[in-house]
Amino acid sequence: MRILKWSLIGLVVALVCDAVGSAFFAWALTSPPHRTIGAVPADFPTNTQSIIFPARDGLKLSGWFVPCENSTKAVVLLHGHAGSRRQMLARVMPFHDAGYAILLYDARGHGLSEGNKVSAGYFETADLLGALDYLRSHDLKEFGCLGESQGGATILLAAEKLPPDVRWAIIESTYPTMRDALDRRFRRYTLLPGWLAGAMFMPFAERRLGLSIDQISPISHIENLRCPVFVLGGTDDLHTLPQSTQAIFAAAKAPKELWLVSGAAHVDLYGFAQQEYIRRILAFVAKAETKR
Repeated sequence: MRILKWSLIGLVVALVCDAVGSAFFAWALTSPPHRTIGAVPADFPTNTQSIIFPARDGLKLSGWFVPCENSTKAVVLLHGHAGSRRQMLARVMPFHDAGYAILLYDARGHGLSEGNKVSAGYFETADLLGALDYLRSHDLKEFGCLGESQGGATILLAAEKLPPDVRWAIIESTYPTMRDALDRRFRRYTLLPGWLAGAMFMPFAERRLGLSIDQISPISHIENLRCPVFVLGGTDDLHTLPQSTQAIFAAAKAPKELWLVSGAAHVDLYGFAQQEYIRRILAFVAKAETKR
């Protein structure tokens, strides 16, 4: 009886600890990782503007707008979870030199933008649509979108709402479903499958966000993109496995391209393979532009 008693006490303590830990991590994952942004980089064009613009649902977002003289084209750069616009700095000048204006901004709850919840791309779709509204108000007419990790998920989750003036999309290191993303992280850090390690975590996160985890499923939306798409991932990525990247690519409609970057983990693919990255990205964009 004594063994049974202490076993039950141990089980209760374990369940309480799991519940408390799950609540804490669910809150942390969905809470804003605000960061200091700093000044506009010195090597940006002198006409770069610090801007504040509204997301489609009214939240105020902060970013930088880099005009390009005599151009009607622009690219929107979307950073990953817990990042900021600074995560996308290195991509600015290659696109600017190719004749694009650029908007890079802090997603809701990140950097200097408003927002008290982070949803891995779901509510962030309103941010992207607001960014496109801002660019149209500045007489820009044709757009491309490039998103890394959560940024890529945002583009895909917005697929049905993106208008025809979005001419191309580049999706980097993006998870196919939120269940898959959490499963990979739980397996890596707890050595337990997601359905077990996240048994309490997921209900807490769903309650805080007010939506089901199954609604955060980029792979379910990619077929609705009405533009060419370039899907990228790393062969050594343990967060978004190569087979997950391949599954996203398979679900997309043509025209589409795939690049699995040899040796890359869940890292900045530009920084990992800079020259080849620029070559492939600009070649894809040029090809997409010819399909107008």
